[in-house]
Amino acid sequence: MGAISHLVDRYIERRFTLKNPPGWFVDYFGGGPTASGARVTHSSAMKYTPFWSCVRIISGTVAMLPFLVYTRLDGGGKDRRTDHPVYQLLHTRPNDYMDALTFIETRQANVLTHGNGYAEIQRDGAGRPVALWPLLPNKTARKVAADGTLFYEIRRDAGESVYLPDYNVLHIKGLGFDGYTGYDVVSYHREALGYGQAVKEYGARFFANGANPGGVLQHPHKLSEPVYQRLKRDWKEQHEGLAHAHRMQILEEGMEWRQAGVDPEKAQALEVQKWTVDDCARIFNIPPHKIGSMEFSKYNNVEQLQLDFVTSTMLYWFRKWEQECNYKLFSSSERKTLFCEILVDGLLRGDMETRYEAYHKGRQGGWLCVDDIRERENMNPLPDGTGKIYLEPLNMTPAGTTPPAPDDDPVRAMFRQWFTVQWRRIIERQVKALAGGANGDFYERQRDHARKLLDDPIQAYVTVTAAQPEKVRSGVDAFLREHIAPSRHLEPDQATLLADRTIQHIGEYRYGQND
Repeated sequence: MGAISHLVDRYIERRFTLKNPPGWFVDYFGGGPTASGARVTHSSAMKYTPFWSCVRIISGTVAMLPFLVYTRLDGGGKDRRTDHPVYQLLHTRPNDYMDALTFIETRQANVLTHGNGYAEIQRDGAGRPVALWPLLPNKTARKVAADGTLFYEIRRDAGESVYLPDYNVLHIKGLGFDGYTGYDVVSYHREALGYGQAVKEYGARFFANGANPGGVLQHPHKLSEPVYQRLKRDWKEQHEGLAHAHRMQILEEGMEWRQAGVDPEKAQALEVQKWTVDDCARIFNIPPHKIGSMEFSKYNNVEQLQLDFVTSTMLYWFRKWEQECNYKLFSSSERKTLFCEILVDGLLRGDMETRYEAYHKGRQGGWLCVDDIRERENMNPLPDGTGKIYLEPLNMTPAGTTPPAPDDDPVRAMFRQWFTVQWRRIIERQVKALAGGANGDFYERQRDHARKLLDDPIQAYVTVTAAQPEKVRSGVDAFLREHIAPSRHLEPDQATLLADRTIQHIGEYRYGQND
């Protein structure tokens, strides 16, 4: 017996220490003991409903979203590459035996329970990935050779091991100390899970007895052993369990039933179950309402909680998958132009109105252009750079600048009023046309209309200020192209500001200033 024990010890110590055994070893011997008395294994943890719910929600969310491949465009933006082999592996089928959703879901579930999710990358003769094959986390380990080379050891059922190079294993890791492997979640949180399982079992046994601890049958005389055993058996058959609760019982020979009150502390222990649900939520950093705990959630803030779930819980896992797949599934030359990305838009659509309102404010305020907004919506930029124009609010000036002084010159004041009237007519026509659905060449026609309305006051002001007509005409054309354009949103109350800018613009071309 001593020789066998010595061999077992040598085998175990070669792979791990008995002070810190791996999850599969603990599971094999019935799970690790906990202070609550419950023995926790990976299998029993998944039978605990809050734990199961957390794993299912996170892994299902990662798996259900489209995993897409893109090419970076020279002018910014990206283009989908549905013809690339990696797209087929991540979006459609990673191998002949399972679809992409099942593959990603099981790998993510492995990460959430064992701390690591593995898959072998099968490559063709040119080194391109052609299939992804799942590996069991309890039989796969990442190791470092003496020369620093990373490799993976896969233990087979027959006892032998297979070794794979690091670049041929897709490895999604959870939180870990060394950066090579993730912590075994069930092992690290064994006490919390054992406590939750113990509370659950306590509640089940409590209700198995009709949610009543029972009472005492009192007989005026001493019962013989056969009579005592028969009475106990008959009472148990007729009254134990929820199905037999509140049945009537006929008592004989002067027997009396004395009810035992429910121990308040034991009844209150059932309230602890909701706190064990929050324990699981804390383990996975998931909002409690996602697993049915609505203690601090209201219907008017569930939408914000959903956004919190995406940003605080899911984005972390999305980045884990994207970074590992980008590094292992593309060659070094491909990584310069190709990348894969999980499309998260579907999880944010519930807050579309808020997003669009924020885009509108950013666009009108001048700190967002059309291409900025399209990028946030996972859309490509507009062609020819037309989406890169930032609006400049006409009723704002840069900080620290002095606003223009009121007109003391009656001639300038007269022209200011004249230009204001003409600009208001131009803007009112534009607003009305856009509300009625203007066609594609509207802005060109609108600029022609503006030139006609502004021609008389411009010629008159050129004469008064001795400006250069040719340069004024060219400058005004550029001014109209800038302000009468799809990227500009004009309102009638901006007419005076446009009049001031027109006068200022003409004044820049007086003889002697821009010769």
